[in-house]
Amino acid sequence: MFTVTTALLLCGAPAHAVDGPEKLAIMSDEQYQEMLDRHELRPPPSDSTPRTAGGTLAAAGPGWAALKFNSTDKSGRVVPTRVGNGTLGWKHFSGRHNITDPDVIKTIIGNTSDPTENKEEPHRLVYDGALVKTSSNPFVLPGKIANIRIIVQYHWQTADAQYSLIDRRAKIGVITAYCRNVARNRCPNGVNQT
Repeated sequence: MFTVTTALLLCGAPAHAVDGPEKLAIMSDEQYQEMLDRHELRPPPSDSTPRTAGGTLAAAGPGWAALKFNSTDKSGRVVPTRVGNGTLGWKHFSGRHNITDPDVIKTIIGNTSDPTENKEEPHRLVYDGALVKTSSNPFVLPGKIANIRIIVQYHWQTADAQYSLIDRRAKIGVITAYCRNVARNRCPNGVNQT
């Protein structure tokens, strides 16, 4: 007994006990960069990013503009997520891209102060975030599982004028949200389990 106890004390605990529990976290790119800076790491170069599909949007069905929830970014912009349909909004990205937890959208938008703006489409904002695997063990580095992109139309109508709101002060809001650089831009199930 003494030999086993002494061996454990001198050699340390078994490897599975040292790793610590891992968990998944959703964060904005700003939060992810801050975490990497704390660990003095730099992210790997990103691959080319798919763009949202151009072309005409299908005619809006009744109720597409109903508000599902709002998110507010660090700059104070209120970004709505509308119920939408198969082409834009919640119904589009929750089915096609497998983001079914509103907190994914709220967390990424809420922790971004300066979304990317598109010069070709002046009312288009892009919020980037990540699904990250973290550990309570300080020696286990965080790992990015997926890059998440949220496309927002911050205007009362879409760029192609297929969708518009009666109130010109209102915003269309989240057009789509998806994981980049994965098959069909479909997020892994872990994105909804954070």
